[in-house]
Amino acid sequence: MKYVVVGNSAAGLFAVEEIRRRDPEGEITVLTADNVPYYSRCLTTYYIAGDIPLGRLYLRPDDFAPRLGLEIAYGAEVTGLNVQKQVVITQDGREWPYDRLLLATGASANTLTVPGADLPEVFTLRHMSDARAIDALIPSCREAVVVGGGLVSLKSAYALLKRGLKVTVVVSSTRVLSQMLDNRSARYVAGHLANHGLNLILGADVAGINGGEHVESVTLSDGRELAAQLVIVGKGVRPNTGYLAGSPIAVGQGIQVNDRLETSAPNVYAAGDVAETWDRVLEKYTVNATWPNATAQGRIAGANMTGAGERYLGSMGFNSVDFFGLSVISAGVVKLPALANEGSAWQVREQWKPGPWGIPAYQRLVFKDEILKGYVLLGDTSRAGILTGLIREGKPYRSRVMEA
Repeated sequence: MKYVVVGNSAAGLFAVEEIRRRDPEGEITVLTADNVPYYSRCLTTYYIAGDIPLGRLYLRPDDFAPRLGLEIAYGAEVTGLNVQKQVVITQDGREWPYDRLLLATGASANTLTVPGADLPEVFTLRHMSDARAIDALIPSCREAVVVGGGLVSLKSAYALLKRGLKVTVVVSSTRVLSQMLDNRSARYVAGHLANHGLNLILGADVAGINGGEHVESVTLSDGRELAAQLVIVGKGVRPNTGYLAGSPIAVGQGIQVNDRLETSAPNVYAAGDVAETWDRVLEKYTVNATWPNATAQGRIAGANMTGAGERYLGSMGFNSVDFFGLSVISAGVVKLPALANEGSAWQVREQWKPGPWGIPAYQRLVFKDEILKGYVLLGDTSRAGILTGLIREGKPYRSRVMEA
């Protein structure tokens, strides 16, 4: 059996491990546009911050590929797919035949389209090469601008603050972490970061990045100009599906899959940030681009490529972060749907308590028909595992949850 796995991040890694566990003899080829072995994208900001060394980013030891008998083609960008011939095509024109194929091509960071966005000190943070370039540039910088109020943006800002830079975060909306937190917890996180030196500008857009050959400043939509020698853009990601143009594989928000993680083409599977899967909480198909979802999908896809027939019960939103001693975790639905009201099946329960070292313990639980659908934990995150398990069970436990 010839297995081809496209991508060497979370989904691809867990897939090859599961394939080899179930099929000790099959040929496994990994195609990746990256030039380095398996590493954690989640930890790149902690490397930039100086919290961990570069070596901590790598997920497996040096002998991992030969020990599992993997053929890994680095710098192999996939540009096409012929499902009739069952071959993957890379940028050099080479065709890679497969019996079973996993598409775990991940996502790419959105970029700015303003004047100056192509200057060399303007980065997105998606790859190890981005993190290493930013790390090398920091000693020559005094000020930095981070664009966007999402998780990657704030983790980047945290890293730059820890390295001693003056950091401004520019957010087009009226609050930070709008996809992860409710209004109350988001305000507290913003205040906590401000207390550690972050300059936060809400409701503004970047109009341009100024400089001759290098970044010198950033101009905002209201005319303000911010001095900067470094700009990091965190404006979300988009699934990497361009190479599927003209193929019969169905693509919506991402590559559409069933509960076996099979695509619309025979013998082709998809997993990770590129896959549009069933969200067990929202009860609809969407892309939940998080590490836990990617690892679970990769393992199940790998199992099914060997003929296991396992079902993937669905993804869910889940994020966690720590900023200067403030831990925050959220999962599932954190804000009520737009049509929810006092008489609806949706209900919210909040609890705010004083905590140690001046950090409160905040808990927000979201229910529908007595079933836990989501939560936010700030400060004290010790119940995250229990609450996540209750969401997955999908049973009416509200009284039990509130008492726990």
